Amino acid sequence: MIQNISPSADAFLAAVNQLQAKVERAQEEIGSGLRVNKPSDDPSVVSDILQINSSLSRNTQIGQNLGNVTAEVSGAEQALSGAVSTLDNVATLGSQGANFNRTASDRAEIAAQIQDQLQNLIGDANTSVGNRFVFSGDADQTAPYALDLTTTTGTTPYTGSAATRQVEDPRGSSFAVSQTAQQIFDAPGAGVFAAVNAVRVALLANDQPGIATALANLRTAQDSLNGSLAFYGSVQNQVADATAATSTIGLQLVANLSAVRDADIVSVASDLTTAQLQLQAAFSARAKYPPTSLFNFLG
Repeated sequence: MIQNISPSADAFLAAVNQLQAKVERAQEEIGSGLRVNKPSDDPSVVSDILQINSSLSRNTQIGQNLGNVTAEVSGAEQALSGAVSTLDNVATLGSQGANFNRTASDRAEIAAQIQDQLQNLIGDANTSVGNRFVFSGDADQTAPYALDLTTTTGTTPYTGSAATRQVEDPRGSSFAVSQTAQQIFDAPGAGVFAAVNAVRVALLANDQPGIATALANLRTAQDSLNGSLAFYGSVQNQVADATAATSTIGLQLVANLSAVRDADIVSVASDLTTAQLQLQAAFSARAKYPPTSLFNFLG
């Protein structure tokens, strides 16, 4: 039995199949821009690709979180800047009321203006950004304060909670991004609401020594409020630094992924051209190969 009339035919077909596989692979890489489109393309780098993709997803999420925090921190900083200005207004009004030639009627009118300033401060404490009350701690769906002139602070009790939320830095650490309205406006011994309301009450009572005492306490409250404003300024810097790091890390991860996954288009295009030329040459040479048949072997 004749097992193989033309042994060279098998070798030719094998060579053609190899060249066609090279052409298809090169075309796939050029079309997708990727050297590794599926695990079988290069099993040795699959683990690296998965790890880098996971890191990219984490970095992207951190960037989104920082973006959300940026808006909240900016809103908080603006609210506290406004509150500082409000306290300056209260100090000015209180000083006017402390003047010895002011009448009880004059002081009552000034007290009414200070009540308006107190209402403004409550508005600052109730600042919301993106449907979140930024000074309510973790209970961010609840406004922390309302006006209540029957209390020593002139407000209702704090209705928020502690602020435990932290934001992640892409370099591995995390940091606090907020204070509560209770910390900012109602701190023991330095309460903003209590100090402002004390000025108002002293003016209504036409109590000149009481006005002087209240104004002294107001200065302590101003220092405390400025401390909170400084805290948010520091957080803004931390968020900006972490955001910049997210961008830098993201670019590095993309570069790392490209190094193990992306195709070298110039090199692949050259390989494709070479493989196509080799195919053409193979078919051309095969066409010139002398044909044989069974009769060549029968004699």
